[in-house]
Amino acid sequence: MDHDQHGIQDSNEAYAVYVAQATAEEIGAASADHSRERFREFQTYLSGTGLSIDDWSTGRFRAYKNNVDAQIPNFVRRLVNLHNGVKLEFELREKEERILGNKADMLIHVEGREDPYRVSVKNYIGSSGILRPQVSSGTFLSFACQFVFDRVGVGIYSDPRPGKIVFRGSDKQDRDEVLRHQGRKDLIEPLDVLENCQKWMREQLLSPECEHYNQDRVRETVARIAEPAMRATLEIFTLIDSGTKSTVRTKFLAKIGMDGKEEALFFDSQRLLDSITSPKYHQLRARLNAPTTSFDVIVHRQNVRFTFTDGDETLLRTDVPFTVNTNGAWYRPREKYSGTRRYNDKGHDVDLMWGQRRPYKSREIATSTNTYVDLSKTGIFS
Repeated sequence: MDHDQHGIQDSNEAYAVYVAQATAEEIGAASADHSRERFREFQTYLSGTGLSIDDWSTGRFRAYKNNVDAQIPNFVRRLVNLHNGVKLEFELREKEERILGNKADMLIHVEGREDPYRVSVKNYIGSSGILRPQVSSGTFLSFACQFVFDRVGVGIYSDPRPGKIVFRGSDKQDRDEVLRHQGRKDLIEPLDVLENCQKWMREQLLSPECEHYNQDRVRETVARIAEPAMRATLEIFTLIDSGTKSTVRTKFLAKIGMDGKEEALFFDSQRLLDSITSPKYHQLRARLNAPTTSFDVIVHRQNVRFTFTDGDETLLRTDVPFTVNTNGAWYRPREKYSGTRRYNDKGHDVDLMWGQRRPYKSREIATSTNTYVDLSKTGIFS
């Protein structure tokens, strides 16, 4: 059974909140005994993935659980030391915070502290771990829309028109009307370029000629759309930041979790880093937000590159590749086979040759941007 990795990641974020609460109770640092409730919340998330507890703890994604077990107790002890033994409580808030357009997964209530810490939990099992964490992903259009409009949810933005509340960035009619209402119709054309890149890409890769996977055709298609999309994105940034505005910088810092409005907790099998207890993280975040720090955006190869510098020192460099997420559009298991094989494609039984396009899953093919923050060169791990 092909389980949704995103759902499993969400389940393990809920598990991290449970382990944090259970650890606090175990060491006498909890303000209330809520670990049983936290465990039930984790079970609810896990049930949505179709995995049993045994599958989750021993299957191919077991590394997520192992990371939580190895690192979260250490995080709780750091918090206790930082707050001189003051009692703590950990609350799962992922769904509620997403509705508000926030990245936080967990609230940490500290006795005597008026506001809780709002913490984004990032658990990494890839080879680079937290040295180069992925903090967001989207399409060409959704990436740009996050800078143009005020985001309140996934693909949803605040609507400034009288009597309106929100609109979807993918709705061209609403998007254009909002921009006209704001007197920013010059942004309509470059945003259309990004939307048209998606349409043209889908025409190419979902055509009868691409029924079977063709690596050269995919690469050629990506190359054809990446350059105009990156040019359009930089044009959008220039239009947004005309005059003395620094909207792109402000929103990029928020996007990578470095604006200071929410806290971050990164961990993998070997390392733990958080913005609450790490002095070096604090220092980096302060320097990125300092008015004396320079911010620059350019096209570099097939990436839009964001760079923060202080004098001759590069504080942070982030490359956002413009590519295509094929989303498993073609059926290509590790072992090749002859003839056809019966496969469950999004709930539909279909007979597929190796490398043949999946008729249902392929509908999800989309342009792709992934924001990876290279923390390995920032000095916060030294």
